[in-house]
Amino acid sequence: MGRAPTVMQAGPPPKTTETPPEIDAGAMHATRKLTFSATSSGTKPMMVEVVKGNRVQNLGLKLDYYPPVMKDGIKVVKLNPQEIAEYNQKWSRALIGYVIGGNPTFKEMLKFVYGVWNSVSTTHVFLHNNGYFIFKFDNEEGKEAILKQGPYIFNYRPFIIKQWDPEFQMNKEPTQLVPIWVMFPNLPIQFWAPPNLGRIASYMGNSICTDKLTAQEQRISYARILIEMDISQPLPDSISLELPDGTHYSQSIEYE
Repeated sequence: MGRAPTVMQAGPPPKTTETPPEIDAGAMHATRKLTFSATSSGTKPMMVEVVKGNRVQNLGLKLDYYPPVMKDGIKVVKLNPQEIAEYNQKWSRALIGYVIGGNPTFKEMLKFVYGVWNSVSTTHVFLHNNGYFIFKFDNEEGKEAILKQGPYIFNYRPFIIKQWDPEFQMNKEPTQLVPIWVMFPNLPIQFWAPPNLGRIASYMGNSICTDKLTAQEQRISYARILIEMDISQPLPDSISLELPDGTHYSQSIEYE
């Protein structure tokens, strides 16, 4: 005969901590987020005491109080110019980028930066609004290298890179301003002084930089300059250079 199965004596059921049905779950969640203790006297705690413990957990910068100033009867905030200048310097090694006709995600941009720009020092990528990105470099050399390697293509669309500027406004940037490598074939070598190259480039738009060979005068068959140009306007085929004796020299132009 087999042994009868042993019957285990069940203990008392475990205690449950069900939320009373009359208490809203959202309220319980909010209650858990606030950490405070009532005083021994049973008085209601002040709000500053309620949030004190929670503020410590996510503490950032401690800000001082600066009273606003009155100007022409209007209360205004007066900023410190020296502090603004310091931050302008802090971000001077940054570039602004956006894709014409595209809106890449932050993850897609990171993949592009660390795949294509892996020849320079660490690049810090920041996503702004309206599809704009800011790229901050550890040194000036890395930033200049990225500028000179352009222009770039992102998913078959022009990827515009330009120097960060304190006056730059993301929501007012005209997308027809595009950096283009412009070549000046057979430019006479006596015109290659950097100020003169700047004058020639300024005729076309906002000059950014020359390439390395132009800067070192190692290739004198043509000068190559990166210029931010308005592509909504016709691009000239030549420009007129006035010489010291008053005569004019017609310089041809080629575009990449």
